[in-house]
Parts: sequence; C-alpha cells; structure tokens
Amino acid sequence: MNQLQASEHFIRNTLDVEVDGLRHRNRYIVRAMFDVIQADGFAKLEQKVIEDVTLTWDEIEKEGGVSEVKKQFKERYDLQKGWGG
Repeated sequence: MNQLQASEHFIRNTLDVEVDGLRHRNRYIVRAMFDVIQADGFAKLEQKVIEDVTLTWDEIEKEGGVSEVKKQFKERYDLQKGWGG
C-alpha cells in the first residue's frame, strides 16, 4: 500500500527584533520558515525558532552597534533583504 507522508520545504530564515527601551535591551529571534505539505496535498506554513538571544544595549555597543549585530545575524543565517536582512 502506498502511504504518503508530510514533507517540509525550507523557505527562508527571518529575524525579529524586540526592543525593550525600559530595560535597555534587544531580543533577537531567528526563525526558519517551512512549507509543510501534508499527505492530503494541503500545505501549511510553519516557523521554528533556531536562535533566541537577548543583548543589553551595552553588549550591542561592544559588538560594534546595532548594524554590526544585525550584519552578524544576516551572515550567519543567510537572511534576505526584507526578511530581517
């Protein structure tokens, strides 16, 4: 008997930044986006967190500033322009 199974197809990685001005820190969340195609042929979008890190503004400055931190995430996770890159 031929049984179909769900399959995942990678789309891209995304970066979300949550700024906490009260506590002087930023939370960086990298997610991988996938199309999950079910056995019945229907697809749904899923996201999986692959990195979740919080840096204080002092730590960000020591890394070279916000642009440098974002550049590091972009290079590490191949972020595309408009998707956190």
